[in-house]
This record gives sequence, C-alpha cells and structure tokens, in this order.
Amino acid sequence: MNQKLLLSFIAIILFIFFILSSNKEIAEVQIYKGSIMGTSYSLTVYSDEDNQNTFFKVSNILQNVNQEMSTYIDNSSISQFNQAKIDQWITVSKDFIYVLTYAIDLCYKSNGVYDVSIGNLVNIWGFGPDTVNEKPTENRLNYLSSQVGCDSVLLDVDNLSIKKVRDVSLDFSSIAKGFALDKAYDFLIKQKQLKSFFLEIGGEIRSTTFKFDKQPWKAGIIDPLEQKKIIYAFLSSDFDSFALATSGDYQNIKIFDLQKLSHTIDTISGVPSDYSQKSVSVVSENTMTADALATALNAMPLNEAIEYSNKNKLSVLFVIEENDSPKLIFSDELQRVKM
Repeated sequence: MNQKLLLSFIAIILFIFFILSSNKEIAEVQIYKGSIMGTSYSLTVYSDEDNQNTFFKVSNILQNVNQEMSTYIDNSSISQFNQAKIDQWITVSKDFIYVLTYAIDLCYKSNGVYDVSIGNLVNIWGFGPDTVNEKPTENRLNYLSSQVGCDSVLLDVDNLSIKKVRDVSLDFSSIAKGFALDKAYDFLIKQKQLKSFFLEIGGEIRSTTFKFDKQPWKAGIIDPLEQKKIIYAFLSSDFDSFALATSGDYQNIKIFDLQKLSHTIDTISGVPSDYSQKSVSVVSENTMTADALATALNAMPLNEAIEYSNKNKLSVLFVIEENDSPKLIFSDELQRVKM
C-alpha cells in the first residue's frame, strides 16, 4: 500500500470514528405536551434517551399541585379552606404553607397590592369557577373589600394548619402555576439530572441556562395589543437562573355593559384595575416568585411599579400602549442585563 493510499485510508477511518463519536454527543430534541390548570403545558428535552416516563412523572407533580391549589376542584385543599367557617383550622401540606407564607410576605412588601385573600372578589366579578352575568352591587363590593388583607389568614406552621379570621377566600391563580413549574424543575434537575430542558405552563417558563448545543433558550413576549407577533425575546443565558412569568390585562377579560374588565383586581376598591401597562414580564430566581411579582406589578400604577422594580432590582419588562402601538419599558436591572 503506497503512502497516499495509506493516508487516505487513515483519513477515512478517522472520519468514520469522528462521526461515530459525534453521534454519541448528538442529543435528540423531544417535545411532550399536556393540559393542566385550564391551560397547556409542555416539556422540551434534549436527550439521547426516551423521556416519556419522565414526562409522566412531571405530569403527576403538576396534577398534585393542582389538586391542592385549584379553586376549580371542589375537594382541593384551597377549596376546603374557602368553604370553612371563620376561625376553623384546616390542615394543609408543607407546599401549601410554603406558597401561602411567600404570598403573605409579598402582600406586606407590596403594601397589600398583592393579596391572595381576594378570592371572593375574584369570584363576584366572574373570574373564578362560577359564571357571573352582572356586576356586583356597591354594598357587596365594599363588604368583601373590607375583609381582605395580609392578616386575614393565620398560619400554624408547626401543625400545618391555617384558618381565616375574616370572611375571605384564597385564590392562588397568580402563584400556583409558578410553584408547580418549580417543583417539576427541581425533579428534572435533582432526580433525573437532565442538563437541557425547557418547561412551560401557559406561557410561564422555567429552563436550564443552555440548550444541548450551548445556545441559549429564547422566550418570546407576545404583543398584547395584537397577540400575533413577538415584540421581545428573553435569552436564558443572560440570567443566572431563568424563570419567566408574564401577567397581562389581555389574558383574561370579562365584558359588563360593553366595558372590558381585566382579571387583575384592585385590592382596595375591589374592582378590576385599569392601569396603563398591558403586560408585565418578570425574570426571577424561580417561577413562583416571577409569577407573583408579575401580578403585583400589573396591579400597581405604572410609575409605582417601575419604582418598585428598580428599588428591588427586579428584571422586568413593561409593555404599554402608546399611539395604538406597544411601547417597551425596561427596569434598570433588565437594562443592565441587556447591556
């Protein structure tokens, strides 16, 4: 065998070895989808192994959270509490205590703007499980508004029990999806040890920092005015931990007397808020936090929301309407990240 032929043969062998070695490195993209909490969810995984069983376990995690925290399930933990009498202790799980503890803490930090004890107000405006065809009376609004507050529910952490001290009901719709994502994320990271995945429930996102190929995940924000095009894309690699949630007045509306009403309730007046922000997107260390903060900031006047974001160094994107077009406003922290 002459030298050229030998070199050609070696080159072919090395090329085949390189391809075979590379194939071991190539991960297949797998997408699994389902429905939960009145919306869709999906898991995108880069892996060379089948993850159908993993997705099944993720689905169980989400279902368990839903069984505890959904007001649309009559025998859920939150429904049992809402049906209980004042001063009646109800036993709940550690997860429930954890979520409620954070919610109450944010209630105080936001001066009551964020308050999960507004369940009765949510319901009378038709944003809960029951169908409502007319506006509530002023007397009813005044009474229910007087009952809500950061101190309306007491916790007995040692005995995993809670009770209402006023006539309130809880609504975790602004925090449960985020918490469920975090539970599923922890399972995928700690137990399954997956290195590259993107988990989403109804537009709320928790993902690894990079895809398999070391490229960042992209999360697009939809134009809240037209709801057809992407007006901004977050990159997962810009953050130490990528957990994204968006709250918008376009996501859930009711129409009374030809007037569109947002699902975000003003905790003082008891009526749906009508501030200038069309959507608020928050990136935080976990999705539960991002979920709750997005709702809180969406319920504040814009100037107060921006001030709160900057004071607390939050990564926030506000979208407002200006001259019939969307205008993007970045918090100082998000502006720093973008640079």
